Amino acid sequence: MEVSTVNDVKIYNLSAGKSLPEWMSSRARRKLEQRNTDVRQRIQLIQDFEMPDVSNTVNITPDGKYVWASGNYKPWLRCYDLNNLSLKFERGLDADVVKLIPLSDDYSKVVVLEEERWIEMHAMLGRYFRMRMPCQGRDMALSEESSDLYLVGTKSEVYRFNLEQGCWLTSFESTAPLNCVQVCTDHQLVVCGTTNGVVEAWDHRDRSLCGTLDVGSSVNSHTGENSVIAVTSLAFSDPLHIGVGTSSGQIVTYDLRARRPLLIKDHNNELPIKKIEFIKRDDGDVVASMDSRMMKMWFEEDGSPLAAIENTCPLNDFCRFPNSGMFFFANEAPKMLQYFIPQLGPAPKWCSYLENLTEEMEETEAPVYDNYRFVTKKQLDDLGLSGLIGTNVLRAYMHGYFIDARLYNKAQTQMQPFAYEKYKEQKIKSLVADEREESAVKKKVEKLPSVNKNLAARLRDEAAAANKTAETKKEKKKSKKSDAASSLLADDRFKKLFESEDFEVDETSEQFLKNASIAQKLAAKGPVEVDSEGEDQSEEESEGDSDEAASGSDDDQDNTAAWMEEEHRGTDMASDLESVSSDEDVDESLKKKRAKVRAAKKVERNVQKSQKYDERKEAKKLRKEQRLTSKPSKFVLHSIGSGETTRKFVDETVAANTDGTSETSMALGARKTASAKQDRKTKKVNEDDVPFGGREMSFTISKRDKDLRAQAAKSKQEAHVAERKEVTRRPNALVTKGLKKLPGNLNVGKRQNTY
Repeated sequence: MEVSTVNDVKIYNLSAGKSLPEWMSSRARRKLEQRNTDVRQRIQLIQDFEMPDVSNTVNITPDGKYVWASGNYKPWLRCYDLNNLSLKFERGLDADVVKLIPLSDDYSKVVVLEEERWIEMHAMLGRYFRMRMPCQGRDMALSEESSDLYLVGTKSEVYRFNLEQGCWLTSFESTAPLNCVQVCTDHQLVVCGTTNGVVEAWDHRDRSLCGTLDVGSSVNSHTGENSVIAVTSLAFSDPLHIGVGTSSGQIVTYDLRARRPLLIKDHNNELPIKKIEFIKRDDGDVVASMDSRMMKMWFEEDGSPLAAIENTCPLNDFCRFPNSGMFFFANEAPKMLQYFIPQLGPAPKWCSYLENLTEEMEETEAPVYDNYRFVTKKQLDDLGLSGLIGTNVLRAYMHGYFIDARLYNKAQTQMQPFAYEKYKEQKIKSLVADEREESAVKKKVEKLPSVNKNLAARLRDEAAAANKTAETKKEKKKSKKSDAASSLLADDRFKKLFESEDFEVDETSEQFLKNASIAQKLAAKGPVEVDSEGEDQSEEESEGDSDEAASGSDDDQDNTAAWMEEEHRGTDMASDLESVSSDEDVDESLKKKRAKVRAAKKVERNVQKSQKYDERKEAKKLRKEQRLTSKPSKFVLHSIGSGETTRKFVDETVAANTDGTSETSMALGARKTASAKQDRKTKKVNEDDVPFGGREMSFTISKRDKDLRAQAAKSKQEAHVAERKEVTRRPNALVTKGLKKLPGNLNVGKRQNTY
């Protein structure tokens, strides 16, 4: 909520502040409110009080319980319930809304004037009736006494539609196209504003022109210009006084009994006046006039300014909640504006808490001066400046005084010259006491538990060694190993592990001996090497890029995870950065050294990769040469009988013609069998001997998954059959009784057996 002051009038912008998306979780919303004061201080008076793109009109029902609003894109008509402070319903329209008038006290009946000459009547169920007027509509007004709806537009006629009879009546003939129309609720006088700057008054009883007011000539004589001025807005202050808004940005007030204007107020924006409203007050009536840039509030008697509301987006319409200081604005933005001005009236009943908020904000506001300091009388006595009371040096305010900050600092230094020394001594004493307590705690010997002593001792030693390593490396976060060890000893969830005998580890069991043998084998390989930067690296590295990313140490990963966690927190960042700033020089040297080591390791890995690539290339070349030597030198064509197979002929014929002493003289089938046996012995498969598409891979689905899928399919089929049986209507006697017999042997309802 933003507060602005114009001429000592406070204006509260209730729609200011950042808007949060609906899909944001409540937890994220609370965190954002804790960090951001703008989000925490925002007020969401009415939920979803917005339009997709632009809002055109805004109106309040006569009973003061609902708000009508229209906008685009696409054209929307929305109704808001003020008792629930939320959207009640919304309806889509075919064209943009020009004017909206409620026909009943609540939201049940409303008439809408749209573009493209459309007029729609809406009820609670939706659109009730739709019709078109003869020309493009610009404004309309309702006469509750005669139930006549007056419509004006681009033609010089005032169209009348009687809502009780449901038919068009004889229209009023004007002298020029019309822009606006207004009906006085007291004497039912119809007033219209034309494009040539003339206001016409009509009597609906005899359809006669009562009188005219030449607003254009009055404004031209006031400004000293000779321009065409049109009337754009009209409003009645009381039965005898009227306000007229012009296209050149002036508001002219008239007494209907005189032709000369009472007052001419200029907005000085040269923009057409879109709407005028008179606000009755005990200390003087106020006029609220709005153009597309701002809304000005000024006194009706003399035109002196009171306040103004200005917005970055153009304004389209506004309405004031009756007998209050609440304003709603429709503008060229999705969010509709809400303003509260306590000086124009109290807060409405449905948001009465606004008065308490504004009073609290006024009470908490204290004057803030950069070069002055507020002190009480007791503080002046302590500083020895009580003799300055009554002089120009001290400015009395509430229960104390304002004093120049330089004088205050000088007096405090003279009265307490050794304050800094005392503070320094106290700080040193506190630091020494803390160091003594820490050393006493470190020298204290922890008592091992009665159960699982060896496990507790090993965990304690691992945690101590990890912490010592972290301290020597000047790291801010402990390693995962130390965290795990310390959590097992200190966490209450693992308390029974060192208290109950049921959880005691049996070191003579088979499982423990098996795990112990595995641990001994891992220890026999040697300790993990730790380089100068504290990076743990395994002895063998893989060839892929994933191994390069995994070659960093556990400590570096812990530090990176910790820093990422601090970045996502978003709070207390400044204190962490200040604590790390003292070790920046050391970190820079370590980073450079680590970069050099990583570059050397990367070069070494590239050399190893090139060597392995050369070895594979030589092996492939050797296999190719062996395959060429075993390739047959010639092809011999043989004729095979009709009763013989190729494999049988080759095995018998070639085996009979050769002695089988060498591999080249063997039959083709025997040679393949021998090579397969040799490959199985050597556990080697020649990839080049396998033809394209010759590789096979067989797999079986686990029996459990098969059964589950089959059972699910079966149950689904049974459920489908049962459902169809319930839905299917079987023919019976009641059904077939009223049916006609079919021709032939067909008989519905009886089963025929054919043999």
